Amino acid sequence: MSEPNSRNVYITFRFEDGNDYKSVLSQLFDENKDTVDYSEDQDRSNMSEKVIKDYLYKKLKRTSVTIILVTPKSISYKMDVYGNYDDWIYDEVRYSLENRENNRTNGLIAVYVPEAKDSLLKVGQHKCDKCAGYQITTIFEQENLFRKNMMNVKKEFKKNKCADVYNGDFDSYCSLIPLDKFVSNISFYIDIAIQKRDMIDCYDITKRL
Repeated sequence: MSEPNSRNVYITFRFEDGNDYKSVLSQLFDENKDTVDYSEDQDRSNMSEKVIKDYLYKKLKRTSVTIILVTPKSISYKMDVYGNYDDWIYDEVRYSLENRENNRTNGLIAVYVPEAKDSLLKVGQHKCDKCAGYQITTIFEQENLFRKNMMNVKKEFKKNKCADVYNGDFDSYCSLIPLDKFVSNISFYIDIAIQKRDMIDCYDITKRL
């Protein structure tokens, strides 16, 4: 049973290239008294879609933040022979975004490993007549749910008032954070995700592709 003030998290990841990273995160959460990790490694390959859904609903009901561990193989979703999404990460993220009875939408954090960086973003310089020049990160467009929930703050709530520049902490419902930065200050980033969860009406949420 978690402590009353603990932050309960669920980690979704691709086993093929993310299991070692996931183990590192789980160990860190085990050492953090304020955070409880409710993710799991159960093989669901023989479960029906309904069983998987019911199973994940029970797991996610205990959590407030879903952490997407972004590795090279997790960026794109797997599909079946008919072209429909058949991917555990997709299921876990979209169920996390549902607002169900007794279980509201989770906060989202996308934590990317070094090998995934070049497929996700590039770093450049920003200059305009409204502010001083500074470094910005451009996030590539990706056909996945965590990318669809970035830079999605409603105009009237936007922290950065430059038209095409977004505040890294609050102008995206889903935060995008490098692994080393996340592990250096886990509580800080989880707190921000929970704050955005509490102000979810300030964002245009995409719940499924």
